[in-house]
Amino acid sequence: MTTQPLSRLEEPRQGSALFLLCWVAYAAAYVGRYDYSAVMGAMISEGALSLSAAGAVSTGYFLCYAGGQLLGGFLCPYLSPFRMIFGGLALSGVCNLGMSVAPPALLAAIWAVNGLLQAMIWPPIVRLFAECMPLAQQKGACVNINSTIPVGTFAAYGACALLLALASWQKAFVTCGLLMLAAAAFWQAATVRLRRQVLLPRTAPAQKQTGADKQTGASRSVPRQLLAAGLGLLILPVVLHGGLKDGVTSWVPSMVQDRFATSPAFAAAVSMALPLVNTGGAWAAGWLDRRVFHNELKTVSALFTLASVCLALLPLAVGASIAASMLLLALVTASMLGINTMLINVMPVRAGRGGGAALLSGSLNAMTYAGAAAATWGFGAAAGQWGWSAVFTLWLVMAALGLAVAAACIRRWGRFAAACDQQTAATE
Repeated sequence: MTTQPLSRLEEPRQGSALFLLCWVAYAAAYVGRYDYSAVMGAMISEGALSLSAAGAVSTGYFLCYAGGQLLGGFLCPYLSPFRMIFGGLALSGVCNLGMSVAPPALLAAIWAVNGLLQAMIWPPIVRLFAECMPLAQQKGACVNINSTIPVGTFAAYGACALLLALASWQKAFVTCGLLMLAAAAFWQAATVRLRRQVLLPRTAPAQKQTGADKQTGASRSVPRQLLAAGLGLLILPVVLHGGLKDGVTSWVPSMVQDRFATSPAFAAAVSMALPLVNTGGAWAAGWLDRRVFHNELKTVSALFTLASVCLALLPLAVGASIAASMLLLALVTASMLGINTMLINVMPVRAGRGGGAALLSGSLNAMTYAGAAAATWGFGAAAGQWGWSAVFTLWLVMAALGLAVAAACIRRWGRFAAACDQQTAATE
């Protein structure tokens, strides 16, 4: 199977257009991902799912998403990234429509397929940034794309809260599914000119290719180099931050509904505080890395520290007020989004500029969602068995452990990243 070569855009306006279209596509993907979390409390209240079954649905999604990241990263060099993104959006929209009519026994299977399809969206975006984005705009794109997460999450929770109040959870899935189908159609129509500019014929001369034919070998060498540099321990904070980023977001509506005796619609609406604050997490991480720390793992360690402090205070806040609780949880999830920016976006692109960034990012993202899968199930099981106080303690332990490992790897990553930068400068 031959690779699909790409060419790098030269003008800033072309890079801006590519970023904005990827931003719209990825924001829409989050609507079709977090709508289930927003309506999960209502589904449990109405008896469509038990507490453990609801956690199993999320776990199936995250497991398939994790596996799909590996598959998507492997396929990415051989397929058009534009077609991969279109197919992921459109078929994920169909899965959301299916959730509105399927019997309870099939909900977990449909949502698992949705996870596999959603995983086809991120690796091609990373490849477009690594191989097509003008170099001057590359790091900014890697940081700013994370703003799609809170925006998409806010849209999902806002739409679902409104539809839970006015209609039903089934109508929420229908609306989000139609939105994703509309986003897929928009992507296909709006990227016509970009496709002509960056997609080269598979028989294109080697000098016009930007490394696509070297992608497989580079993808294998970068992880080996990371391990050789003693950075294998970074797998642990990658997994732990994934569990906190998505596990906390998934269970906050149910926790609010349970601990504060609110309605499902109110719990979903209150949970929109998370994406409102999360937007600042990605930007704060980029600012801290650029202006203060100049080392991605120093930035990660600082954000794990903030999360640990907030989680230590969370049991007191839950006993005091819903506002204080949501503020602390928003700071935690914002910190996790900032950590995600460094670990999944910036660090893979910096380490894999010569090729392999898509598979490296996809592999790390797979570990992130493996952590999310285990954590989502584990948080639900712990809440059902021992109550939410046990879950709060588990969150704190995870954040503290992530901090310890990230801090231990700071110097090693600094040396490795400096060597990568020197190699890039020597080849350009």
